[in-house]
Amino acid sequence: MTAFLKYLVPAIFVSAALIGGCNKDKVTGPAPSSTPPTPSARAGSNRLEIVVTENGFEPDHLPVEKGKPTTLAFTRKTDKTCAKEVILQVGDGTKVERALPLNETVEIAATFPKAGEVQFACGMDMVKGHIVVQ
Repeated sequence: MTAFLKYLVPAIFVSAALIGGCNKDKVTGPAPSSTPPTPSARAGSNRLEIVVTENGFEPDHLPVEKGKPTTLAFTRKTDKTCAKEVILQVGDGTKVERALPLNETVEIAATFPKAGEVQFACGMDMVKGHIVVQ
């Protein structure tokens, strides 16, 4: 019986880790369009609101102006995601990592120095979004 438990316990932990992994493969909804959705922003500000849902980061493509200070405001609304933290590559070699507590807004202030596309993702790099710097 002890030999049996010796192999059973690690198998249970491995199974739990695989089952509890990222939920990104269960995305539903319309196919992405060629034009990025309009981010949720307050009039006259450079604050972009991003919500983490079971479908990932929403919106997942955000246009920003090159060289203009911007605040990204992340709010995680579900536990059914691996996006419990966000990692943002600013584009100048700077990497920002922040935990995303449930139902709390986490702000990241950044200025993107050059045009192009900048990625943000969960800690497992499975749930992703992009900032289009213009």
